[in-house]
Amino acid sequence: MCRRVFALLALAISLFGTQCWASTCSNDATTGVVSCTNTFSPTDSTGTYEFFGNGRLIVQFNTVLTTFTLTATVNHTIDQLDPNEFPAGTVCVTYAFNGSLCDQYDFTGNAGGPNGVPVKGTDYKGLINLTLSYLTLQDILDPAFGHAPGDITTFTEDILTGYSSSPTVTDPTMDGSTPGLSSVVALNVPLSQVGDTFCLVSPTPGQTTFSAGQVKVIEVTFQLFMFSGGSCTGTPLRDKTARFSLSMTDTGGNIVFPPLVDKEEANKFHWDNKDGLNEFDLSTVGLAPGNYTITLFSSKFSPPQSVDITIAP
Repeated sequence: MCRRVFALLALAISLFGTQCWASTCSNDATTGVVSCTNTFSPTDSTGTYEFFGNGRLIVQFNTVLTTFTLTATVNHTIDQLDPNEFPAGTVCVTYAFNGSLCDQYDFTGNAGGPNGVPVKGTDYKGLINLTLSYLTLQDILDPAFGHAPGDITTFTEDILTGYSSSPTVTDPTMDGSTPGLSSVVALNVPLSQVGDTFCLVSPTPGQTTFSAGQVKVIEVTFQLFMFSGGSCTGTPLRDKTARFSLSMTDTGGNIVFPPLVDKEEANKFHWDNKDGLNEFDLSTVGLAPGNYTITLFSSKFSPPQSVDITIAP
């Protein structure tokens, strides 16, 4: 227990320390409604919103065309979830250092969109990337990144494209992309099948170093067994819900998700019926040498599973 508390304190210092980003606003309140504002321009397309105890949210536009302000406000009252997108039992993630409250982030601004948010094609081009980091003691089953598009007050989209709980499961970071901004929230989705056993096949602990100049594809494979009591025996199952994420830690200690140049469709696994394997072919094209974390998450196994790899020069 003491070791876990000490680790949480260290994570809090590293997660909420001062970082070097293009624009950064902060608010040190830990309860109630808090907000802060960043200014975006053609030369300043990234903004960091520091909410001490209420997470860190990074907003990055692909291309900014005009100058506008964008305010993110933390709201502890969570809008309803669309049951067609999020199954029954889906809950918001509670944060460890704000009194175990959930956090919804609402966007407003001085541009011409709903609630003053910027307008695609007028104020910016391309997608908007969102990266959310937080500390939690909640057991994450299957992560989701809820988004309420436009001016609606219902979360109807899961925009999650990347997830990492490295180095410990208490400090997750999630990544998502959306064509427009409204409200977002970290969600915890229940498992659709309880009792399945996850077994990583590759890469194995002895095969985690790869050469960027020689190996072009890293095979990420796992097997899933129903009610096997933790044993990797029986008839392997196909997992249609499993997703893949690749992350690394930058020089500032932040978890980032490098873009995959050559990737599988929707970062999902395909099924090898002959060998009973759920497979994902990770291409090293465009990846710089360094240490990476592969994270696998699904509605059929919990918690999210990860393996560290090294891509050597």
